[in-house]
Amino acid sequence: MTKSLESIVPVILAAGDSKRMGYTKALLPLGEEVFLTRIMRILREVGLARPRLILGRYAELIKEHIGDYPADVLINPDPDRGQLSSIQLGVSEFPEKFEAAMLWPVDQPAVSLELTRRLTELFITKDCRITVPFRSGKRGHPVIFHRTLFHEFMNAPMEKGAKGIISRYESETCFLPSDESAAFDDIDTPSDYQALTGRSLKEALGK
Repeated sequence: MTKSLESIVPVILAAGDSKRMGYTKALLPLGEEVFLTRIMRILREVGLARPRLILGRYAELIKEHIGDYPADVLINPDPDRGQLSSIQLGVSEFPEKFEAAMLWPVDQPAVSLELTRRLTELFITKDCRITVPFRSGKRGHPVIFHRTLFHEFMNAPMEKGAKGIISRYESETCFLPSDESAAFDDIDTPSDYQALTGRSLKEALGK
C-alpha cells in the first residue's frame, strides 16, 4: 500500500490516572477545548484515519466529552503497567489497509497543526520507518511508526517502552527539526499546566 494521510492511524494515549496532576489530563481546559478534543481536532484537520483512543479507569467520564469526534475507543484494563501497555493495545489487531500508527500522548496537547502536517508529509514522502520531531538531541511527540515495527512493541520490555525501538532503528528514522516546545514538554503537573496556559489549575477548573 502506498503511504498516504488516510493510511496513518493516530493512537491517542490517554489511559493514565493523572496522579501528579490531580485531575484527568484528557479533560483539562485548553482555550475553548480540552486536551483530548484539541488533539482530535488537529488530527481531523490534517486528514488522518479514524483515531484509536486508549483509555483507562476514567474511560466513561472521558467518552462523555468526545463530542462529534469519531474514534475507536480501546480500554486498557491495567494502565499501571505503563504507557507501553497502551501502545501495545493501540497497535494490536491493526487492519492491513493501514500503513502506520501515529502515537500521541494526551499530555502533549498543544502540538501545532503545522508541525503535525509536516511530520506526516515527511513520513509519506521519505523512505523511513519512524518519523519524529527533534530538538537539541531530544526526541518529541507525536511519533509515526511503520507497521513493520509493531512486533517490536509487542516484544519490548515494559519498563523501556518505545525508546529502545527508536534507538535501534535510528538509521531508518526521519527526524523533523523543530523548536516547538509543545512537542517536547509533557504537561504532567499543575505547574506544567500553568506554564502552558498562563492559568492556575484551580482557576481553570473554577475551584
